[in-house]
Amino acid sequence: MGDTHQEGSAAPGRKSWYKNPVYVVSGCVAGVICAIVVVFAIQSLMLKRAHQTAERAWVKVQDATILGPLVQHNVPRATILFHNTGRSPALTTNIRLVMTVWTSNKLPDWEMPPTLTTAAESVGVIDPGSVVSQALPLMTPLTDEQGMHLERKDWFIVILGVVSYLDIFDNPHESKLCLIWRDTSNEHLSPCERWNEAD
Repeated sequence: MGDTHQEGSAAPGRKSWYKNPVYVVSGCVAGVICAIVVVFAIQSLMLKRAHQTAERAWVKVQDATILGPLVQHNVPRATILFHNTGRSPALTTNIRLVMTVWTSNKLPDWEMPPTLTTAAESVGVIDPGSVVSQALPLMTPLTDEQGMHLERKDWFIVILGVVSYLDIFDNPHESKLCLIWRDTSNEHLSPCERWNEAD
């Protein structure tokens, strides 16, 4: 009986802390302070990211041209211009490009590989507003069959590529590109319907 009475009298004491105004006020103040700290931290992070986005480098394809003609044993050569449209330099820039004959008039239904088979070419630093030119030949000379299909426009010449670089905040970026030569009367390549992802 004595133990039961002690347990019964202790229970209200343990549960009555929230009825004490001092505890309630202290808890509310602590909760408000925690909320303010969290909101401040989120706002600071958002402002930092917005600043970095506004000031970072942005490397994009400005233009791409190709020289034929599409005849046997010829090796078409393309020139791609990469433009840093951002406000700060693109650091440790590397570019990987492959030009090939696409044996179809439709793009295949698969994801572009994140890395290409050719070795990356180190470009180094691209200053803000600067343009870097990259020359690229077809991997092998055109065959009679390839020339015939390219002239009929049921095959295409396609350039796949990856550009990687660091911004001044030491954040890595990687942009994928896919360019296609659809109109052989025009020396300019156009972006593919897929696989152009700028970062």
